[in-house]
Amino acid sequence: MSVRTAIYARTSPDCALSTDQQIEELKRVASERGWSVAHVFTDRPMTVRKGQDRRPGELALLDAIRSGSIDSVLIYGIDRIGRSLPELVGFLQTCRAAGVGLWLCQEKLDTAGSNGMSLFDLAEMMAYHLRQSRRDKILRGQAAARALSIKFGRPSIPTIKVDKAKRELAIGKGVRQVARICGISPASVCRIKTSMSAVAS
Repeated sequence: MSVRTAIYARTSPDCALSTDQQIEELKRVASERGWSVAHVFTDRPMTVRKGQDRRPGELALLDAIRSGSIDSVLIYGIDRIGRSLPELVGFLQTCRAAGVGLWLCQEKLDTAGSNGMSLFDLAEMMAYHLRQSRRDKILRGQAAARALSIKFGRPSIPTIKVDKAKRELAIGKGVRQVARICGISPASVCRIKTSMSAVAS
């Protein structure tokens, strides 16, 4: 069965080869392996604003991977994919989840071979590390906030508003009406009403 292959090429100032040269080299690799090139995706620097660039070719490649229309991806080098480590990890995980093989020309790495699985395994470890790093930052931030006596969640309703809501509820006014009068949410009025009922019982 012919392997449906997609080629992705991206030019940038730090790459010596143009997109056409990358495509030519990757087509040669595909031909040597008897793979059928079904799609060719390319990106050239398209600055949106300082520090950002748009990559429609990479997005289209990801769509093709997820749709199941290709079996493998040929890329000139691992630095051609993703603008950051999290994006690279996400790309590798997408390939693995879809069962799509990956050939990296510069690195001479094929995920279909025994050395290739280690790349996907490394991606899993990097993804775990990134998740743990984000979690660690959140926990450290929360600890620092607690040390400064910063409370989490919505601020409590002032006592004067709670007392006013209780008086309005006691004379038979509805939840929404009391909420408007007291300047608090209907949900808060419901909680106050529930607490009044509990006390009364």
